[in-house]
Amino acid sequence: MVNKRTSKASGGRGFAHGTSRRQFLGAAGLGAGAALSGTLWSHRSLAEVLFPPGTGGFRGSVFAGGGSAAGSVHRAEVDLFDCEVEGKLPPDLDGAFYRVGPDAQYPKDPKYNGDIYFDGEGHASVFRISNGHVDYRSRYVRNERWRAQHQARRSLFGMYRNPLTDDPSVRGLSRGTANTQLFLHHQRLLVLKEDSPPAVLDPHTLETLDDYYTFGGRLKSLTHTAHPKIDPVSGELVAFGYQATGVASNDVYVYSADRNGAINWEAWIKVPYSGLLHDFAVTQKHVVFFMVPLVTHMDKIHALGLHYVWDGTLPSYVGVLRRGGDGSDVRWFQAPQLFCDHTMGSWCDGDKVYVDMDGQEGNRYPFFPSLQGPTPPAQGHIHRFTIDLRSRSPACEHAMLFPEAAGGLARQDDRYHTVPYRYGFLNGFGVDGSHWIMVDHMTGTTKNFALPGYSLSEMCFVPRRKGAPEGDGYLVGVGDSSKENGRSDMVLFDTQDPSSPVARVKMPFKVVTQIHGFWASADQLPPQTPDGDAILTSIPRVVLAGAGSPVSLAKEKFPASWKRPAYNMQSGEIVGPFACGAATHRV
Repeated sequence: MVNKRTSKASGGRGFAHGTSRRQFLGAAGLGAGAALSGTLWSHRSLAEVLFPPGTGGFRGSVFAGGGSAAGSVHRAEVDLFDCEVEGKLPPDLDGAFYRVGPDAQYPKDPKYNGDIYFDGEGHASVFRISNGHVDYRSRYVRNERWRAQHQARRSLFGMYRNPLTDDPSVRGLSRGTANTQLFLHHQRLLVLKEDSPPAVLDPHTLETLDDYYTFGGRLKSLTHTAHPKIDPVSGELVAFGYQATGVASNDVYVYSADRNGAINWEAWIKVPYSGLLHDFAVTQKHVVFFMVPLVTHMDKIHALGLHYVWDGTLPSYVGVLRRGGDGSDVRWFQAPQLFCDHTMGSWCDGDKVYVDMDGQEGNRYPFFPSLQGPTPPAQGHIHRFTIDLRSRSPACEHAMLFPEAAGGLARQDDRYHTVPYRYGFLNGFGVDGSHWIMVDHMTGTTKNFALPGYSLSEMCFVPRRKGAPEGDGYLVGVGDSSKENGRSDMVLFDTQDPSSPVARVKMPFKVVTQIHGFWASADQLPPQTPDGDAILTSIPRVVLAGAGSPVSLAKEKFPASWKRPAYNMQSGEIVGPFACGAATHRV
């Protein structure tokens, strides 16, 4: 089924080979052969869908290996009303636990069976909790990539973030998978993957409302982080896009959007080399990047088909710039060569900036090759970086925290983004399997939350009630049972009692996988129509007047001076103008 409202607000991005959006969507009723013969796909797709043998998943060796039987793919959009609950859900717990992860829509062309798990199409799900009841729903993100493959009935995109491997029929379409994280801001459920702008889902129905969201035409980056931050003081969304002008570029676009979704500040910087910037940190005054030497080289993309390789000859850097500035003040400090990929918390005290991230020495992602030596086992600890902006030292201070707590996917109470915090959370590793760890920076102690026989996905913190103290509430996440062929439970722990869950929502099947999740309380959700659709307010148009000073201008149009750069498929070069009023860059 093609969602009739998909791309309603997308602004009419063009399709390849002169095929219009109206023609493309019309193909749902006419069939690909009737509507698009000779355009998007000129040969008939295979009649059968069969995933290759082997092992799939995060540590698998074959993309979606084993298919549904092995639990590598889900592919079913599900509605389950009034799920079975074991235990007692708190009667005042009212909100939505959103999740998203990769779920391969089709098997790849056999020559791309070595593609990585993270190239699966985004499949979002929600557990809606209210009055002790739980409803579950899952939907694919119906973006350009999903719809093209849906019509073709086969995979059309090759290796992860490598446009040179795509079927020629999809040249010009967004490669975005929308499979990494979700955030609710200005009434919209933003679904994020760092290689493309967000998609927008209806927070109530998970219907795709916009497949290529640019904040009313103001987002100037071709990419967007999966890990924005929400300033608890101003309500602003602060985010960035790296490789913002195209594959392997070293341009980074940084911006903030007010609580209504209007972009009110933007800046451009350059990074020391083109590589991974998966997460970042924000304080009340600063934006901080941690640069790791998982790098992008066009020669490797041409030769190996892989977007990243680990280059241990390069240093790691911490970059700091002022919020509200033009980016020209960015300073890069050399850091220990660590692979840090998720931020636990960050804040500033005068001219000192503090950032806590989880990470490890060496290449943390074994699915990308290392240019020097073998890839170490995946592990991780919490690392604190202290940057003194008054110092002339080219390096930052570093310390490992909680050496007994090994894990990853660092989180915090999301109400404390940008400000000093006390509690943080990790997904723990250990001989007894995965568990959740709660760290207390004030007392230096930890708590472990485990469910024997279950593999726990990343958790989210849920405040006990509006205005509850930091860390007072629940941890919510999904666990898969090793004894029941991966059958899933949604698990709820009270942070005051790690001994056993308060409640478990017992699903009759293994739910779709996730990378990250997000909790939204009921008072954050937009109102609904009688049919259950979200009622969304429009985004006010603003023009940027000075550094971070928005001025309302209802009829302001998207500046004609900005032109999207082109990507030369043969040479791998970024060509064409990119004029957007950026300040002079410096590294």
